[in-house]
Amino acid sequence: MATRDGFYFDNGTAALQHGLKCAGAISPPNNITGKETQPYDVIIVGAGYAGLTACRDLCIAGYNVLLLEARDRIGGRTYTAEVDGHLYEMGGTWVHWNQPHVYREMSRYDLTALLPSHVESSSPNYCATSFEGKHQNVDQMKLHAMTEKAFKMLCDVDGKSGREVLPYPHNPHHNPKAKHWEQMSVAQRLDQIKAALTGDELAALQAHLSSICGIDMDKAGLFDVLRWWALGGYTMDGLYETGDQFKIPTGQSNFARCFFEESLQSHHLKYSFNTVVTSIQDQGNRVIVNRTWSAKRVICAVPLNVLRKVAFEPALSPSKMAATRPGNINHGAKVHLEASSSALRSWSCASWPPTRVCHGSGDGLTPDGNTHIVCFGSNKDFLRPEQDAQDFAADCQKLQDMDIRKTVWHNWSKDPFSEGSWCMFQPNFSFQHLKALQQRAGNILFANSDWALGWRGFIDGAIERGGRAAKDVSSELDTFRKPAKI
Repeated sequence: MATRDGFYFDNGTAALQHGLKCAGAISPPNNITGKETQPYDVIIVGAGYAGLTACRDLCIAGYNVLLLEARDRIGGRTYTAEVDGHLYEMGGTWVHWNQPHVYREMSRYDLTALLPSHVESSSPNYCATSFEGKHQNVDQMKLHAMTEKAFKMLCDVDGKSGREVLPYPHNPHHNPKAKHWEQMSVAQRLDQIKAALTGDELAALQAHLSSICGIDMDKAGLFDVLRWWALGGYTMDGLYETGDQFKIPTGQSNFARCFFEESLQSHHLKYSFNTVVTSIQDQGNRVIVNRTWSAKRVICAVPLNVLRKVAFEPALSPSKMAATRPGNINHGAKVHLEASSSALRSWSCASWPPTRVCHGSGDGLTPDGNTHIVCFGSNKDFLRPEQDAQDFAADCQKLQDMDIRKTVWHNWSKDPFSEGSWCMFQPNFSFQHLKALQQRAGNILFANSDWALGWRGFIDGAIERGGRAAKDVSSELDTFRKPAKI
């Protein structure tokens, strides 16, 4: 079945397809018969991993749940598109056993056999670079050493590789000293260390940082980079192994369906897809959604940049609304290319400053034996999606002679239900706003990876927040089901 989301551009014929085959597309789009008794115990708004986790946990606990989703599919900013028999992860992809919440769920659904994205077993095993207009092919190990030196220098803010400033990565505000670095942009930190780096080392670092932050270095918060560094074990190898190496062979949409199907099997789930939530009213004894459905509690699991589109009554607190104004600053792009032949399986590229592509690498082979390349870069505002496809292909072809057959992607910045990619914060944001984003508003709870404590912006962070919200709701509603003690 197909979803409305995603683009496929045939580079040979210049034909564009909007909407891709996806295991996460749900049919029928709703199972509401009109005979349901209201209020529901819980209404969950959003069927990304946070919403799906809360939904599954509450359904199997015996609560009657209504799941509302604006898209025609589950997964939120994560879904798997199938094009000509090959799977492309359009959003969140990589998982790891050091991501505690996601790995627990993978174990639950017997999905711990992982597929590595990047290998160094074929030719050419080099990185094609364009640093400040200078093109060269750099041995992978040499580039690794350059980038590692620069990355470690960037993150060694305390002489202990960041371990003193961020001793507990899942409790990022534990050390008050972290606030000093949280107020700093990546560009300001680069200014502090650039004299100790060569021009190529600095460019290589910035290319990698651009693929992480998805925005200009002067707007990106250093604290988010330090958090990723700490979560990865305070090394560059650890950061990329945990966040950029292993994926589920059957795809993220298959993983998401495990949550959804278990919810359905409980016989406590009603759902409605293609349903945009525009209003949530907390009336004290119940919560009304879209002036149609009512429940004892609501879990709102929409992304940070979309919160302002929902009319809450009473209005959200000034502190929570203040957090939505800068919001998630990441508008980076993720684009898949299929290049003829298997020769580029171990190839990668890095560019600084980028036009569109800042980093790319081989990510497996298609059924035709061609190389699947995944690229990260800037998401500029173009009027036509064909321009996106042609620009990314052209950038890679400047760095490497290749015949690109297909381009597959999703523009998360243009998506009205995300308005951004994986969550990154600007400087001086986390200490000010993170707690407010996590706080509930009366009978309305909020669950999304955008305000996770640990792997924020990752699937793991979404599951963290969804599980926490479900536990809070269950603890409260359970008091109504227990007989009073005498």
